[in-house]
Amino acid sequence: MSILALISIFKFFIYLQNRSKIEYLKYIEDNIYNAKWKWKWSKGKIVDLQCYCPTCDAVLVYDDTSHTKPTELLKTEFICENCNSQIVSTIHGGNKNYAINAVKREIERRVRTQEYKTSIKDN
Repeated sequence: MSILALISIFKFFIYLQNRSKIEYLKYIEDNIYNAKWKWKWSKGKIVDLQCYCPTCDAVLVYDDTSHTKPTELLKTEFICENCNSQIVSTIHGGNKNYAINAVKREIERRVRTQEYKTSIKDN
């Protein structure tokens, strides 16, 4: 096999590898924890993560103060003011920062496992 053929094959594999690395940048929306989440990518990081109502597409507000007992597990509820203050999503384990980071971790997991590809096809 000639050197030119080897170089061509090598370039083709690099092209395929780079294409799959940037393909996830099209993944900017998904349903996670029963809510619609949208975000942008900047330098490979998730930025501008925002939560929307899956019914009316309104931006959801959050409440991370609703636990009533000190022994009760912390949680963050995402509420749609447009749908009669309906609780759309609840993320257990902590305050708003915890909840946002839980969603980021789930997005990153879906990218790692390539599950995100089905979401891109669905949108």
